[in-house]
Amino acid sequence: MRRWQEFENSAQYYFDDADGLIIGQIHKFGNSTHVYTATVKPHNIDQVLGQYISGTYAMKAIERYWNIEDGTLIGE
Repeated sequence: MRRWQEFENSAQYYFDDADGLIIGQIHKFGNSTHVYTATVKPHNIDQVLGQYISGTYAMKAIERYWNIEDGTLIGE
């Protein structure tokens, strides 16, 4: 099972409960108050998915990425 956790530095991390490995992260872009960057970490290498207008969209992008990687994405 995977879940989100927020820390003091305004970043949120997506991690696997089984081993605690961080597999995704969102954080504010620079000094912006509304733009977020979404990053996934396949094989412990940072891969930027893009910049999003809100943290919610950034989180959804990371969750969608892993659903596709896992082959569990149901057609939209």
